[in-house]
Amino acid sequence: MVRSGALGTSRVELLNGRIYRKPAQAVPHMLAITKGVRTISGVALATDWVIGQGTLRLNLYSAPDPDLLWIPAPEGTPASQWPDPVLLIEVSETTYRKDSGTKLRTYAYHGVPEYWIENLKQDRIEVYRDPMNPTGKLRDCHYASVQHFVRGQSIPVAARPGVTLSVDELLP
Repeated sequence: MVRSGALGTSRVELLNGRIYRKPAQAVPHMLAITKGVRTISGVALATDWVIGQGTLRLNLYSAPDPDLLWIPAPEGTPASQWPDPVLLIEVSETTYRKDSGTKLRTYAYHGVPEYWIENLKQDRIEVYRDPMNPTGKLRDCHYASVQHFVRGQSIPVAARPGVTLSVDELLP
């Protein structure tokens, strides 16, 4: 539909077979993405790919567009060959309900090991780890570990022992 132009120029993403329009981005949102790419690129391995606003194809029915996507594969690796991401980050200003609801459950359902939400309204980063899928149903999926980090704190990256990211370097 996107390729055919049926959706016009709207930015969209696919979650669980449903198409969602993405809102226009405000300066704080764009600044958070820019700061995130810069910060993560500074600690990522030379063989990693740090992507701002890329598409993560989870299956035929879900292809979300996280704001920051850290893949442990060289730049240019075809998406079909990507291993599990090191980290996914959504920058949330007007989309918190979807980011902490539908997207969170979708990521947990697909076993994404670590998911962060930069909650701009609360001026904090929410860290979700240990995806749980107790019944095999999307509605029951969640993360067993949830922590909130504020300015002045650093967050360890679970998949990279010894690597931390500063909240101040990520939030706008």
